[in-house]
Amino acid sequence: MSARLEDQSLWRIAPHAKPELHAREAHVWRAALTQPEAVFQKLQASLSSDELERASRFQFEKHRRRFVLARGALRDVLSRYLGLAANQITFAYEARGKPRLADAINSDNLCFNLTHAEELALCAVTHGRMLGVDVEHVHPMEDAEQIARRFFSPREAEQFCALPLEQKLIAFFHCWTRKEAFIKALGEGLSHPLHQFEVSFLPGELPAVLCTRPDPREAARWSMFAFEPAQDYIAALIVAGKDLALKYWQWD
Repeated sequence: MSARLEDQSLWRIAPHAKPELHAREAHVWRAALTQPEAVFQKLQASLSSDELERASRFQFEKHRRRFVLARGALRDVLSRYLGLAANQITFAYEARGKPRLADAINSDNLCFNLTHAEELALCAVTHGRMLGVDVEHVHPMEDAEQIARRFFSPREAEQFCALPLEQKLIAFFHCWTRKEAFIKALGEGLSHPLHQFEVSFLPGELPAVLCTRPDPREAARWSMFAFEPAQDYIAALIVAGKDLALKYWQWD
C-alpha cells in the first residue's frame, strides 16, 4: 500500500488510554525531533544509562538531541501499550544489535522498530510480527547512480539508471527505504546484502518485495507499505504477514 499523508487528519491524535492494537494491525507513530527544552529534559530522564552513554558519543549537539528525543519518544510510545512508566521499560538485543522488549515486561509479545532522519522519527508497533521501518529525508543525490550500481540488484540498478532524470531522486529514496525496512525486519542490518533481494520502486508500482535469494519463497511472507510522513520525507514499513491494516498516530 502506498499513501501520501499530506492530509494531516490521517495522523490520529494518540488516545490517553492504551491504544487498541489488533492482531492484524500495525501502528506507525510520527514524532517531531524539534521539541521544547522541557520535553527534551523529560524524555532524557526516561533513558537508561547505556542510552545516555550512547547519546554522549555524538560529536554534534543536534545529533545527540535527536537521538535522545527519538529514544525517549519510543519509550513513551511503548509505555502506552505496556502500561508501564517509560523509565521502567527494559530492552534486550539480538545478535546483530536489533533491540526488542525484555521478555519480563512483554507478555503481549509486542514488537517494534524505530527509525529517524533529520527532524522526524517513526516508530512501528505490532503484536508478534517481525517488522522494519525506515524514513529518509529527500535531498539531492549526485552519486545516486553510483550507489544504485553498488548496492542495488543488477536489475534494480538497470531500471533505476534508465529512468528520466526528473524521476530518479524520488525513485532512489523509494528503493532505499524499502530495502532498509526489509533488512531491519530481518534483524540483520547491512550484513544482509542489498543485492540479494529486490523491491518495487518504479513510478506507479505498488510497494512490494519482488524476489528474495537464495529462498524465493521468502518474498511472499511480507506486506510492504510506503508513505510520505511529512513534506520531503519518504518512508517504508514492512511487516510479516498478509492482509494487514495500518494506523497512523501522531506522538504528542
